Amino acid sequence: MDTDTPRVFSADTEEALWQQVTADINQQSELFEYDAELVQAGYHIRMAIEIDLGGGFEGGFETTAFTALVPNHTPLRFSMHEQDWVHEIGKLLGLTDIELGDPELDATFIITTNSAEVLRDLLLSDPELRQTLLRHSTARLALAPTSESPAAEVYLMFTKDAAIIDPAELRAVYHLMISLLQKIASLPIPAPDAPVQ
Repeated sequence: MDTDTPRVFSADTEEALWQQVTADINQQSELFEYDAELVQAGYHIRMAIEIDLGGGFEGGFETTAFTALVPNHTPLRFSMHEQDWVHEIGKLLGLTDIELGDPELDATFIITTNSAEVLRDLLLSDPELRQTLLRHSTARLALAPTSESPAAEVYLMFTKDAAIIDPAELRAVYHLMISLLQKIASLPIPAPDAPVQ
């Protein structure tokens, strides 16, 4: 398989889309590299699974990543990662550590955002999304620009240093992504700053 070109699956509903994806995954003899673009309701989500078994003195690695360009110009930014994970995701202006008011999520993740109230509404309004996050406590979930440039594209990203190969669990993460994308798209876009007098 040409790993430079992802498979593309497109459907009007999540159910129809995952029938295609599950059938394709079940036909694979191995999932050492699986790259697919999932298209639903105008959203494009890239799903990539990579497993490198290593060899000799090299250790192997596994990753699962879902990425999607956020189509509107929301000012919301956030990052969630496990409590003991030490890593700079980038200098995202205006972010502060927050708690969502959900004891389990707050104990599991370090959460930074520039709008705690909006993020709380996004994540806690759907119990299914919350449960998916708790099952993937070592994952990182972020809504962030690709650079500090004001014109930088903004992506919603879910990454985990483990291979998720169960189609049902991949679908749960996809559902998290598509649900958040739809919620983010419905956020009001702020009016441009008024000119200074």
